[in-house]
Amino acid sequence: MLKRTLLTAALLAGALPAIPALAQEQVPASLEAFKPHEVVEAFTAEAKSIGLTQAQLARLDSMHVAVRDERHRWTPTAGNKAHQTVKMKPMISRKKAYSDALAILTPTQRDAIIKRFNAPDYVPVVPSLATKVPASLEDLKPHEIVQVFAAEAAALGLSEDQVKDLQALHVAVRDEPHRYTRMTVGSMAHEHQMMEPMISKRRAYNDALSILTPDQQERAYKRFNAPGYKRPALAEVSDK
Repeated sequence: MLKRTLLTAALLAGALPAIPALAQEQVPASLEAFKPHEVVEAFTAEAKSIGLTQAQLARLDSMHVAVRDERHRWTPTAGNKAHQTVKMKPMISRKKAYSDALAILTPTQRDAIIKRFNAPDYVPVVPSLATKVPASLEDLKPHEIVQVFAAEAAALGLSEDQVKDLQALHVAVRDEPHRYTRMTVGSMAHEHQMMEPMISKRRAYNDALSILTPDQQERAYKRFNAPGYKRPALAEVSDK
């Protein structure tokens, strides 16, 4: 943990070269829906288009891992439930991740990537969200997908801390506010609203994967995709 903290401090400290204040403050709308570490990934995905050097790419990759693995804080949120609901928030903000990633680039590269991020046809490429949810978990809700990881602790070789992190993630995903979308059904074209989770199944799956080591991720992939895989029973996790 100490090494991780020192790495994060070294990567995100004020030693990075100064960049224009406006660029530091404004995260492009195209990246607003992404987590801080995913914002950094959006930079590495543009390595060829802006001509990143191997040294720059290595620094961005290290920054992505440091931001992704940094401990999160938990903040109370308003709700109509009797128990207090908490929401997981990253310690490193999206704005800071964006400005610190920009600081690694040359002025020419900064101009190029800012134009790229703000282009009307730009679609972010985020490798962390590229892993498809296995068919064996597709019928589950997002928070239940996270539960499966925790329930498979023994098979995946998870530590107590990893299980605690997965249980906390499960509660955060479960209690995340939902959005409502309009749907029209029936021959009478009756319109009603349907509740959908803000956090998708793919995001929940990839967020759970990020808690695992590479070896454990490979183990999870093989297990969840094995023919005839049967999920363990899912017990409700208390948020107290």
